[in-house]
Amino acid sequence: MVESSIIINLKRVNLDLLVVCMKADKTSQLLWFIFLILGIWFSIETVNRTFYGFELVMGTTVFGLGVGLTLHKKRNTSELWDSFVDRRSFFRSQRRTTYMFFFLTVVGFSSSYIFVGEPVSIHVEINDKRISRGKSTSYILAISPEKLGPLDLKVGENFWNSQSVGNMLNIVVKENILGFYVVMDYGTGNKALKKSDT
Repeated sequence: MVESSIIINLKRVNLDLLVVCMKADKTSQLLWFIFLILGIWFSIETVNRTFYGFELVMGTTVFGLGVGLTLHKKRNTSELWDSFVDRRSFFRSQRRTTYMFFFLTVVGFSSSYIFVGEPVSIHVEINDKRISRGKSTSYILAISPEKLGPLDLKVGENFWNSQSVGNMLNIVVKENILGFYVVMDYGTGNKALKKSDT
């Protein structure tokens, strides 16, 4: 009888602790989830379309995580039992990775959709040609213009089949607000094809 009352009391304490944690962290969880989805989406866009996109995403990840580690303040465990209110400031109560995903979202969006320059057409040589098989099959042409840097350009299957290593490729690039160049269109010869045409 005594053991069962102790077990019931322990279950109540655990349930109360769970309710307190859920109430206190609802906004934090929502923000984390929103920035997780957006951060991953814009990071993929940046890596696929921007010269030095991978390096930009990795640098942003390290910077965002550093900001999160600096700003985050652990919760005082004695406060959990006293009230449902989290006494930390809004910015100090967010998860460390929330800042990382926030910065990935901002930098990824800025890199992919905010442009400062006019479109420029450039002829580049195809350095490598490969297929990447993951959840979906990607057809990749590796290019690296002298002044722009390396990029694994994902193209359609028909366009990929029509190209070979050493062929010249016409790409249309635009400078984004961060100073990196983003591929807008690609094609062969003097005619640029839109990505949707391949």
